[in-house]
Amino acid sequence: MKKKESLYEEIKTFQGQKKIYFIILIVVGLLGLVFPVIPGLLLIGLGLALISPKYGDILLDKVRKWIS
Repeated sequence: MKKKESLYEEIKTFQGQKKIYFIILIVVGLLGLVFPVIPGLLLIGLGLALISPKYGDILLDKVRKWIS
């Protein structure tokens, strides 16, 4: 059986993987700007929110204002 990692180790592992996820989201988001089937701006926004939570909060506030 695999030993369960501590929360600290899981966070440390995710911090390393976060950069890979960011690059994938941005690349697919840029493709989405070219191909109308893929939601490009949404994926770019998710990538920015992943790398910097401050931008995620700003983006969420703008979406809430736009919806209401």
